[in-house]
Amino acid sequence: MKNKLTLPALVMSAIFLSFSSYAQDYQLRKVDDLHVESLAPVGIRDYDPERKEYLGFVDKGSEGVELAIFDSDGKIVISEVRRGDGPNFYSSSALTMGFAPDGGIYVQTSVEFLKYDREFNLIKRIRYEPKFTTVVYSGPREKFIPLSKKNEISFLTGVSGISGMAMGPEVPSKVQLIEYYDPKLKSVQSLAPLSEKGVFQGFGDEKSPARINSIYELNYDENLLYLTTTIDNEITVYNPINWFVVKRIKVNHEEFQPLDDIPLRESNFPTAEDKGGAMLFAMNRRLIKFDSDFLGLIYVQGESEVSFELRKNTNKIYRLGDPEMHRLILFKDGVQLPGEHTIPTGMIEMALPKNRLLVKVKEGEEELEYYPYEIWEIVEG
Repeated sequence: MKNKLTLPALVMSAIFLSFSSYAQDYQLRKVDDLHVESLAPVGIRDYDPERKEYLGFVDKGSEGVELAIFDSDGKIVISEVRRGDGPNFYSSSALTMGFAPDGGIYVQTSVEFLKYDREFNLIKRIRYEPKFTTVVYSGPREKFIPLSKKNEISFLTGVSGISGMAMGPEVPSKVQLIEYYDPKLKSVQSLAPLSEKGVFQGFGDEKSPARINSIYELNYDENLLYLTTTIDNEITVYNPINWFVVKRIKVNHEEFQPLDDIPLRESNFPTAEDKGGAMLFAMNRRLIKFDSDFLGLIYVQGESEVSFELRKNTNKIYRLGDPEMHRLILFKDGVQLPGEHTIPTGMIEMALPKNRLLVKVKEGEEELEYYPYEIWEIVEG
């Protein structure tokens, strides 16, 4: 199937929208396009600035998911299926992937860590036993997060936006937000109980009113791990060597009903009556660390059941996939900047060097011979 793009999306792609009542110190603007030469769905998870290559996957449906490297023009350098049987393969779905410091490629599944060369030949494999196994459809969901740069690598086994309450709402004191592989112990360790998060303190032994997931990001230069959750007003910064808390960054959303009352109240977590009780409340979705002092938090706004039903009846994309429902909050040197930002043409996929963002353009009506991305950057207003 050919990719599609709407004309309004093309027109709006160069426009910055702000949802603030006062002047912005920083803005977002589109600076370039990236056209990946594929008719099949594509995901990009990492970027190598020295070789100017992207790492990701091509989902060819029944033919399998191909792990892939793309050049700066969007051409496929190499792509290989690596799920299956054999010495170069893994048996369960890949959860994360990323470039290694030496130019190799990391891939993580629920039960294995694998290192490949640039042609996807296996170099190293580590098997481990997780607390929960995770299955995702299509390619790796997130970027791989290493916690050390040594040969005996330590890494997160949890996946940002997925790990946390794997079995549904649980008692916060029993939920560990961080799980990682310890190469010395050769096992998975866990820490950071949800009950220590400010919005859950004093919650007692009651179950959480909603499923809560961990959200991670890494500051590679300073080797600091950023942690928040889907329902949170704080970003906790850890030193992953000794797991000391380095900093706590406060977050102020313009609209976030779940935090209207603390302790949390179930009435602030509305769900739709059908569709299995689809969640309608606001949620944090992603952390983004830039190669400067900027940090970003993406959250999706809540919506009414009337709006939800209208989307369903008009075949409009649901809010989790709707760029106009997502907001980007920026922080500089640990301080939140004024206003919130949105990119109406697509979903932010990852950060790029020089305070730039890679944006996956939403599907439209026009048929394309490529898979469209845009590159945006943070600029002073």
